[in-house]
Amino acid sequence: MKQLFALMLLSAAFVLGGCAGARLAETGKPAAEIVIERNPHPAVQYAAEELQRWVREISGAELPIVNVPGGAATEIMLCVNPKEFPDDLAKLQGNDGYAVRQKGNTIYLFGSQPKGVLNGVYKWLYKNTDIIWARPNTEFGTVFTKNPNLEFKYNDYIDIPVYVLRGWQMIGPRNHVPSEEWQIRNGSNWSALNAYSKDRVKYAPIFEFGGGHNLVGIYIPEKKYFEKHPEFYPLINGKRVRPSDFANSVQLCFTNPELLKTFIKEVDDRIKANPNYDTYRIMIEDNYNLCECPECLKPITLPNGKTVTPDDKNFRSTQFFLWLNEIARHLQKNYPGKRILTFGYFFTEIPPACKVEPNISISFCPIYKNSKEPMTGPSNEAWNKQFLDWMKIGANLTWREYFGLVAPFPRPIDVIALEDWRYANSFGINRTYSEVYADAVGKRMDGIKTWDMNSLYFWVMANGSWNPYRDVHEMRREFLNRVYGPAADDVAEFYRIVADGWFKSPGSSQWNDLASASWRTSVVEPGATDDCRAALDRALSKNVHPNARKMLLAMRRTFEDQIARSKGFSLAVARTDKPPVFDPDFKTGAWNSAATADKFLTSSDQEPKGKTAVRLLHDDNNLYVGVKCFDADTSKAYARPAGQKHDLWPAGDKFELCLTGKDHSIYQFVTDVNGNRYDARDKDPSWNGDYRLERKPASDGWSVLITVPFKTLGIASADAEKLTAMFTRYWSHGERKTEVSTWEGGSPISSGSYGKLKFD
Repeated sequence: MKQLFALMLLSAAFVLGGCAGARLAETGKPAAEIVIERNPHPAVQYAAEELQRWVREISGAELPIVNVPGGAATEIMLCVNPKEFPDDLAKLQGNDGYAVRQKGNTIYLFGSQPKGVLNGVYKWLYKNTDIIWARPNTEFGTVFTKNPNLEFKYNDYIDIPVYVLRGWQMIGPRNHVPSEEWQIRNGSNWSALNAYSKDRVKYAPIFEFGGGHNLVGIYIPEKKYFEKHPEFYPLINGKRVRPSDFANSVQLCFTNPELLKTFIKEVDDRIKANPNYDTYRIMIEDNYNLCECPECLKPITLPNGKTVTPDDKNFRSTQFFLWLNEIARHLQKNYPGKRILTFGYFFTEIPPACKVEPNISISFCPIYKNSKEPMTGPSNEAWNKQFLDWMKIGANLTWREYFGLVAPFPRPIDVIALEDWRYANSFGINRTYSEVYADAVGKRMDGIKTWDMNSLYFWVMANGSWNPYRDVHEMRREFLNRVYGPAADDVAEFYRIVADGWFKSPGSSQWNDLASASWRTSVVEPGATDDCRAALDRALSKNVHPNARKMLLAMRRTFEDQIARSKGFSLAVARTDKPPVFDPDFKTGAWNSAATADKFLTSSDQEPKGKTAVRLLHDDNNLYVGVKCFDADTSKAYARPAGQKHDLWPAGDKFELCLTGKDHSIYQFVTDVNGNRYDARDKDPSWNGDYRLERKPASDGWSVLITVPFKTLGIASADAEKLTAMFTRYWSHGERKTEVSTWEGGSPISSGSYGKLKFD
């Protein structure tokens, strides 16, 4: 059959460019047929079915799918590696791009991989019609104009992706098919569902073995190893701990030689049982729970004689990659061509002092990068230095981002994403993926409302990862014109107003920005609410596509809902003539006149089990923060023993005070139930402020008095009215039972969500 298929390709008359076009449908009747070889790859079969489906949706004509040309006015050949196009195929090797070539009445759509054919079908449809897969919503997410006389004019071009791996880790209901199909139709070849499954072969995605954080979850599971080999797991506070003792598991004892042997055997078993993968994920767990045994705390001597000490920032990263290099060398010897993917995240986000084996790829995760600026922006200097240091050691990086983790607020991050992708690509990086919420209601987020507001930006990023050198504003215009037609300018004005306010709003932006804070600082406080509403009203007054109207109505509903939630909050700060006495109940002296902040909410807007009350006082020089952490039985409170290292983030039951100082810097003051403390300025734990922290037990909990001189915040007392604050309580009766609640539902890492302090 393959020989017959090759002969069919040769039989067509050769015509270069300048074709009048190819008719696919006339008056709703088929004028073409789709030709594929017998027993094609599932992705080629699916490509034929998708082409058939969308031509039918647009024109009413159902093109037949055949294995032998039947003499239709237009023959559409979907094929892999046709020998007649050697120049094109040379350019398509090693990627899932595609080419479209017309010879007489025959259209050839082909790639070097089946995935290229599938990509080509969607992009060919997009190029020759006005269809757009705007969002995953199956009711109204796709927009196109009916056309019974369908002619394709763009049939002579090649399209090669810049990023050979691109996609989205959809967060929400597992295997949300509409979100997966939206990805595929917009050119993705990777998703969170990257494990092999028969029902997904038709998408021809990049399959990777191992999932996410998996050292314990897959390779060294507690049930299999802890009883006989507790030494495989970390020594913390003098004892070997179980992964199940902690909410986010633990790391392993990376210096244990028997662990390395066992881990390699586990890797062997999985490669032999799953030989069809090229990439095997070995990913650290989602925590800093590292081993403190003598070997793991011993200085590391490198082959070049250099010593890395536990006080060096790259100590733990070096330790991990020396361990992983051993596994990588085992793969090089026994499984040539197989590669390892691991995280550059938490303690491994810092480049190690050692070289990294070439068959290890790093999934670089700049989780706290400021999304208002590209990697090269001033606020991301530290992240950029880390990235450049990775490049110095020749690491193979995958640019792993959080661009799609946004609450129901239209965050204009596409312009940042494309700039970062261009920057990364200038160093030869050509793999990228990002987390995003599925267009569905999930445990973490109502993704439907997120898509109501962000369909434009998600679409631009999905298509921009194919080629980030395209103009982002032209891509936005494409989306707006195709979806909203005569209302495109009005919708563009809505997005412009919000984007202008967002870029001008104080503070950085990260993956867990609160929508209410973003709306408040970007739209409500600048007085732009009515202008946004008017732009949406003008759009709804236009004669738009029915599906576009539904998208507009959804946007308008979510807009009004979010604006209603975005009212600011504040706390009065009473004045005292002298430093207040530390009364654990804060009911005596000047505390009697202090207003109380006691409305704390969990991330799901619920009242917490661990109640908290905060009172504030001030004088000419200091801010006094009195905190009562209620707890019926503090003996059950979990925390590390007293006396921990100053800048070690306290585990378990603790209170966090965040204040904005000069230039909107964030100052953190954290203490736990046992008096351990942590302080930082803009996440730099090396900063040690001039402040006083006192702790006392109470009959129904524990209390803290934090005295913060205004000068520590870089302000004079006259500027105190510019202060904003956020209070966070971490209530914990056991590491796996930590409950986080914040003042009025704000976020400690999003200064735009802070409450204002009003000084008497």
